Formats: sequence, C-alpha cells, structure tokens
Amino acid sequence: MTSGVFERAPWRVLSIPGPQRTFTVASGDTFEDCDPTTQELVAEVRSSTVDDVDRAVDRATHAFRSARWRNDGAVRGRILFRYAERLREHVEPLAELLTREQGKTIGEARSEIFGSAEMVEYYAGLARTVDGRAFALGDEAHGVVLREPLGVVAVITPWNWPLTLLMRALAPALAAGNACVVKPASLTPAITVEALALLAQDPDLPEGILTCVLGSGGVVGNALVSHPGVHMIAFTGESGTGIGVMRRAAEDLRKVSLELGGKSANLVFADAHLDKALDGAMNAIFTTTGQICTAGSRLLVESSIYPEFVERLVERANALKLGDPLDPATTLAPLVSFIQQGVVRKFVDLGRAEGTLLTDDVLPTNDLIAAGCFALPAIIADLAQGSRVVQEEIFGPVLTVHPFDDEQEAIGFAEITEFGLAAGIWTTDLDRAWRVGRAVHAGTVWINTYHHFYPEAEVGGFKKSGLGRQQGPVGLLEFTETKHLNFDSRTTLW
Repeated sequence: MTSGVFERAPWRVLSIPGPQRTFTVASGDTFEDCDPTTQELVAEVRSSTVDDVDRAVDRATHAFRSARWRNDGAVRGRILFRYAERLREHVEPLAELLTREQGKTIGEARSEIFGSAEMVEYYAGLARTVDGRAFALGDEAHGVVLREPLGVVAVITPWNWPLTLLMRALAPALAAGNACVVKPASLTPAITVEALALLAQDPDLPEGILTCVLGSGGVVGNALVSHPGVHMIAFTGESGTGIGVMRRAAEDLRKVSLELGGKSANLVFADAHLDKALDGAMNAIFTTTGQICTAGSRLLVESSIYPEFVERLVERANALKLGDPLDPATTLAPLVSFIQQGVVRKFVDLGRAEGTLLTDDVLPTNDLIAAGCFALPAIIADLAQGSRVVQEEIFGPVLTVHPFDDEQEAIGFAEITEFGLAAGIWTTDLDRAWRVGRAVHAGTVWINTYHHFYPEAEVGGFKKSGLGRQQGPVGLLEFTETKHLNFDSRTTLW
C-alpha cells in the first residue's frame, strides 16, 4: 500500500564509509516494525534475550576499564564533535526513517535530527570540563574533590522523540566518561540503531563503550534495570513505569535519572499578545500530535477573553490537515500505533460524556486515513477539575479548556494534578510572570513562548514528573560520582 502522495521505497541501511562495527547484541526472535501511516513494514528487528543483556553489560564493563576513555575528555570531545557532524550529514535519510517509523511530520523529524546534533555538540564541548576543586585543610593537609564517571549507564528511551530523548542522556553520559547500554522503545528501534551506527563506527570509540539491546520493556528493559553490573539508569517514559524502575534500582541502591509524564497547564491572561498565545496554545498541544510529555494539555484562559480565545482556537484546530507526514502540507500526523489511537478515543469519548466537545468529530474518509493511526484534534470544555480527562496524561491531541477569574484561581487550577513537568504563562505583566512562574511547581515554565528547548538549560520534573535534571551542566554532573582525595603530609597521625 502507498500513501497516495509518495511512493515509499523499502528502507535501506545508511551507507557508512569505513569498517562496520557491531554494537547491537540481539540473538532472539524477530519482530515487525511498521509505518503508523500505511502499516507498511519498515524493518524486521531481532530482539535481545536476557542472556544478550548480560553480554551487553559485560562488554560495557570491560570497556569502562579503559583508563584513557575515563580520563581523557579531549578524546571524548572529539568523538562527540564528529558524531554531531555525521548526524547533520545524514539528516535527510534519518528524518525520512524517523517519519516512517514514528509517524511525525517530516518537518518535525528534521528538527529532531538537527536538535539531537546540537545536544551532542554541546556535550562535546563540556567533555573537557569535568573538573573538581582543591583546597588547604590545614598546614599539612589538602583535599582534592573529583568528579568521576559512574561506570555502566543504562539509557532507556521512549518512542515519541526517540533521538532527542536518547541524546539528552547518552551525550552527557559519554562526555562524562561512562559506558552506555541503550534500550530504545520497541516502536522506534530502526531510527535508534541507524543514528547510533554513525557513532559506533568512529575508530576512536573503544569497543563496548556503546552497546544496544532491543526488545520489549517487560523482558529486555526489566533485565537491564535489574542487572547488578549497571551503575545508573537513565529512564524517560511514563510515570508509573518510572516509579517501577526506581523501585527496582533501590534494591541495589543504584542511581536513577527519571524524566516522566506531564499534564502541563498553559495559562493565558487577558493582557497577553493573543495572536502569539494562540500560536503557543496550538504548538503546546498539537506538537507530535500531542504525544509529548511537556504537552500543554490543560489550557486556562482568563474569563474576560475566554469565549473569543477558545472560539479562535477551535477554528484553528479544525483547520489542521491530517495526511501523509512525508507531505510538507500535513499539519497533524498520525498517532504512533492503533493502541495509542484507542487510548485517545477512550478519553475523547469520556470527555464528550462529561463535558462539551468543541471540535469536529468525524474523520475524513479516504484510504490513507482509514489505513493509518489518525485522531482528530479534540478540544473539550466544561469538565470538572477532577475528571480523568483533566488529571491523566493522554498522549494525544486532546486539550481541555477552562476559564479562570483571577491569578490565584489560575495558580490553583495549574497545581491541581500530580504532575509538574512544564507550564506556560502568557502575559505582558512582568511582575505577574514572576509571581505565577514562581508559584507553579514545574521544572520548566515558559513565559510568552512554549516548547523552546536549549541544550544549555536544564529540564526535568517536579512531583511525579521525574527525578534529577537533564541538559545543561547539571545534566553532565548527573552522570558522575563525587570523590574526595584527602592528602596528609604530617609524620604522625595526630
């Protein structure tokens, strides 16, 4: 089957010059990886077994013993700089594969590749800055505090932004001198392996520093999380799963970094630049068809502008063009799977029963829409704050809208869920922006913008949205351990 817009050629492995180095460890059964738009086969993938996980961790453990890798930030930096350039050189084939495998629009896929390259490049620069401090502790005593790599880091990534969220953990972990075992989501293994192959072929990268295992979270992920040879787990995904990861890691007191779910509030005050706020509200909920943990899925609008603002927003949402994500004219891509499509439908039906569905409710009828995992944008009003549609992360293009009368009511609505990953504030009043921004418990608060990320600025969640921080210099230090060397030159102990 074809999309009716583009003829999809079979997926081909990227042409990488030089000797090929194996970095995946997989000897189990194969599983199919299909295009969510057409259901065409993208790749047949061999999964890893529990024994493969053991072998991958053993390889990483052996590689980590390389003193040069642990201690030479210049080498690590050069490898990462070259990797960033390779990602840019291969942006078109990688973006097409990402779109075919995950379903996102081709423009968003290109943006993800370029953003991933920027993340790698940023940490390439920081690889030589893993420093410490020295101080006098007395006449004949001195201390040196060092930051050292942890050892073997398990990097477990989701399917919605498979490269961005991979590089956010992998790049600082490698820059700090660790060895990494990557476990991508089962829905996006091909793009992960293809992108990592560009790094694995670097002749200066020690064998085993980068290893990849493939397969289900229930088997491969659990084996990796529970492995005694893993010193840290960097997990990005759903909150309940993240809590389970933390529970298993606690059995051996291993370090975790968790970026988890969200149900972010987007607050629009009457004095905001409304056209920009409308753009921001659309971006906040319909980026990646709502399949993004920072989605602004709860829109809170000051009562005096609520009717006009919501009416204009509904008009824009109804004008989104569903279609082939390889077509640049498409503005709303399919969901990643039929399972996710079913989840979204369930919540839309619940929202319709409990509130008022404001947007169109009938999918276009054509072969492409019938074959793909599509969902219409849904804007739902008149819901109680305790509704499951308001409280639970849906991971789809479903937006709830709520009026508020004053600043304190807006803050109260923003704080009503168990999540605290992100928030948006739209106002021209700087004092209000400070007050509300400080009052909202979220790791990232965008003011008069939304979904702008920078490698140098940390991200992470409050409450059930995560633990630890990624990006920025703190994101590098997450993958290190602190050691104090205490020197004493006295001839007696006391």
